[in-house]
Amino acid sequence: MSYPWVVEFKVPSEIEVLRVIAKHGSIKGVVSLHRIVHDLQRKGVLRTEFSFVRYSFGFYSKDLEEVLMSLKKLDLIRVTKGPEGLDVYEVTEKGLRVLETLAENRTPA
Repeated sequence: MSYPWVVEFKVPSEIEVLRVIAKHGSIKGVVSLHRIVHDLQRKGVLRTEFSFVRYSFGFYSKDLEEVLMSLKKLDLIRVTKGPEGLDVYEVTEKGLRVLETLAENRTPA
């Protein structure tokens, strides 16, 4: 049954990516992050529409890079260098508060 007053909306890609990083706690390496997002999008878990290109080191998305830059500028994620020299992606306290607020305001379908 379809309800005419139910409005479906698309979750912004930034929130989807923020949730992925939060779920993993931290993700080591940009290649790993691109692979995880690619796999989740391909399986239909993420409702993102990133375009990926396959390179010798794995999948890469310019769209995903732009989302990561936005999340960094908004201070929702932080990127630090790990001991192996890889970038480590983590959700900041501010990012966790955003996710908590979204979860609190979610209405059941």
